[in-house]
Amino acid sequence: MIARLAQILRSRGGAVRIALALLLVVSASALFWASRDYTVMAPEWDGLVRGVTYYPSHTYDSEQLKHVPPERIDADMEQLSHFTGHIRTYTVNYGLDKVPEIARRYGLTVSLGIWIGADLDKNEIEMEKAMAVILANRRVIDRVIVGNESVMRGDVTGEQLNGYIKRVRRALPARIKVTTAETWSSWLLHPEIGEYCDVIFVHLLPYWEGSDIRGSIGFLQGAYNHVADEFPDKPIVIGEVGWPSQGRTMNNADASLANQAYFIRNFVQLALDKGYDYYIIEAYDQPWKAAIEGKGGGVGAYWGLFNAEGQPKFNFTGAVRSFPEWRKYTLVAGIFSLLLGLIILGRMPRVRSTGYVVMGGLVALVTTGILLLIDAVTLNYVDPANIAMILAMSPLVLLASIVILTEGVELASALWRVEKRLVRAEIPENPPMVSVHVPCYNEPPEMLIETLNALAKLDYENFEVIVLDNNTPDEETWKPVEAHCETLGPRFRFFHFGGVKGFKAGALNIAIEVTHPDAKYIAVIDSDYHVDPNWMRLTLPYFADERIAIVQGPQDYRDASESLFKAMCYEEYRGFFQIGMVERNESDAIIQHGTMTIVRKDKLIEVGGWATWCITEDTELGLRLFEAGYGAAYLPLSMGKGLIPDTLKSFQGQRYRWVYGAMQIMKRHAGAIFGGSTKLSLAQRYHFFSGWLPWLSDGLGMIVTFVALVWSFAMWAAPRYVDVPMPVLSAAALALFAAKMLKTLLLYPSKVRSGLRGALMASIAGLALTHVVAKAVWSGIFTSGVGFFRTPKCADEAMLSQALRGVWQETTLFGLCIVAIVSVMETGRFDDPAAWLWIIMLGVQSLPYAATVITAAVSARGLAKDRTPAVPAEPPKSLVKI
Repeated sequence: MIARLAQILRSRGGAVRIALALLLVVSASALFWASRDYTVMAPEWDGLVRGVTYYPSHTYDSEQLKHVPPERIDADMEQLSHFTGHIRTYTVNYGLDKVPEIARRYGLTVSLGIWIGADLDKNEIEMEKAMAVILANRRVIDRVIVGNESVMRGDVTGEQLNGYIKRVRRALPARIKVTTAETWSSWLLHPEIGEYCDVIFVHLLPYWEGSDIRGSIGFLQGAYNHVADEFPDKPIVIGEVGWPSQGRTMNNADASLANQAYFIRNFVQLALDKGYDYYIIEAYDQPWKAAIEGKGGGVGAYWGLFNAEGQPKFNFTGAVRSFPEWRKYTLVAGIFSLLLGLIILGRMPRVRSTGYVVMGGLVALVTTGILLLIDAVTLNYVDPANIAMILAMSPLVLLASIVILTEGVELASALWRVEKRLVRAEIPENPPMVSVHVPCYNEPPEMLIETLNALAKLDYENFEVIVLDNNTPDEETWKPVEAHCETLGPRFRFFHFGGVKGFKAGALNIAIEVTHPDAKYIAVIDSDYHVDPNWMRLTLPYFADERIAIVQGPQDYRDASESLFKAMCYEEYRGFFQIGMVERNESDAIIQHGTMTIVRKDKLIEVGGWATWCITEDTELGLRLFEAGYGAAYLPLSMGKGLIPDTLKSFQGQRYRWVYGAMQIMKRHAGAIFGGSTKLSLAQRYHFFSGWLPWLSDGLGMIVTFVALVWSFAMWAAPRYVDVPMPVLSAAALALFAAKMLKTLLLYPSKVRSGLRGALMASIAGLALTHVVAKAVWSGIFTSGVGFFRTPKCADEAMLSQALRGVWQETTLFGLCIVAIVSVMETGRFDDPAAWLWIIMLGVQSLPYAATVITAAVSARGLAKDRTPAVPAEPPKSLVKI
């Protein structure tokens, strides 16, 4: 009863900690969304505005704009007549030549635009048509604007533009004023274009100047005064003035509905006080601009006082809210965070309050990121290019979110776990017989002889050693080993077989057939391993529980001090065996790896032996034993040490095999892991899938890199049509990288005890494997028949030229990333924070390739340390509990 009460109290204590953590997280999320909403105070205006620029409403694409029906213009003019008395147009094409005739019916005055572009023939057609429209509607037209930012774009020279202006001026009565429209800076740089202008039409758009909204009115006044000083004898008309309601942030200029309302209402009041003549850009939102305007990410779609359907976007009187939808987002974020938090925090191992708060924070972070992505997608008008990028990168966002959460679970469990799994251990009264299998193929005989000598020193009385050489073609390689086995006595039996199928698994299955019938356990080590004498005495007691089918020790290495390259590899290996495997063991979900492992022989035979179809037969066997309902125990003790690959090529080849084999297993065992009838626990399914997630994210990351490179070069080649992707997409890749790095830097010092230096070495070595992992993922998903390949040991280091040739793909991709960064910078989007975020993202994407090049150079001959024999560690003195 007391034990039951303690369990209830522990359970309730955990529930209280989870509830408090989720309450804190949901409250913080609500505060975040609420903080985005504030009241915008600006002068009220209940009269008419002086003028607005006009393109028709309900034009969602450029094809619709090319054929504007008179009925559409009529409806617009009727609506705008209640709001203003002046309309400015930009062209007489696309049916807009009907604007003056229709505007007259509603008492509107029209300032007619003549579009002047780079095509001189089209300019002549436009001029001829415009003159006919003007002469037919001279009573309603007060101004003619010949060209719109034509000099700024470089379509024509100042001299050419003056020629057009003079022609129009000569053809029209003095009552109709003739001018051209340019930005304020263009008027100052090219004052000659004002020579034949009756008035100066200046565009004042503080948003494009990157002005903060609070300083925008002051900036506008300053620019206006500069132009007025340049042309003291001519009237100044503000031809365009406005602020977008959505779109990119340009330096300090944030495009938002609240800022648009603040700017327009303050400007209208300023214009009234100063007597400014002006045209607000523009009457209606123009969604078609989003698809053709690269600069600004389609922000040209959002300058309207009315949306594309003709509905007012804000009021000219009363308060304006900056984010009125905050309650909806808070509710969705709260429900999502609560449900996701209950699922994750309720299922994860019991941890201290700090762990629950950290995990709750990550849940809220992921929820916020997804909602921001949804918010970006649900802009009023999203251009097709951004939709394409969102669709291309959404899998990355989803996978990044899942990986961040799984990494967080491991971090919280490793640092703040409150309960440990206990596996019963009893020293057997009668030492059971163990058959130690040493499969080998074409291994250096000297290395293998040292391995056998270490086995001969085992402090255990009832074992045999089976050395099974398979398919080694040269007798001079395996004959010395056979002879040495004879000198070690009858415990050591050597077999050589040719034509063995199934790679290492095939050899191990043959070893089972020649195993002594009294053997109860089968142990497997690699041919380069030096086991400690007390290996058997440390591990066999954990078979006291009949359900335990595997007892596994970590892989360890004895040559990490030989070179900086091997030290880096060593630190990279240690993270898995001292963090990942320890945490997996808590859920009885370890990865069985092919050395320092002991398996019950009867269970091994029961599940069908080693799988010859899989190149990671050890991991596959462990999963099959779990599926059969058996368990495993992991001892985080170094009980034997092998050799680290001598070259980066070998290091990468080993990881390629591990990843490819994992993909084989995932495909073959998908039913057991993701559903169907199986004895796998939920925790075991989770660990096997979450353990492969980082590799899958590397595979997807390679695709993202290719897409990012193509996109970046397209931005450089066609800046008018391809813009920087939405910031939330860049942020997803950066968040994933930050989560992985933060986990490494937090766990390595405390769990691996390698310090910051070891964590950085492990990070560089791990990053150097990214590209090869990605290739293995895609190859493993789409193929099944890659052959087994051994990791060579005792090989010579490669020359620097050889090492760099071996990583030519990574070197090329690193170079392309640098070129992509330069190309984005060449586009001159320095005023766009999204561009800087994209550049940072490209830099992060380049890090794995840079790490590979660095690691290749470090691994090369001449950069390695002198080889010095490693001092063997003292064997453990006593048993430990797990």
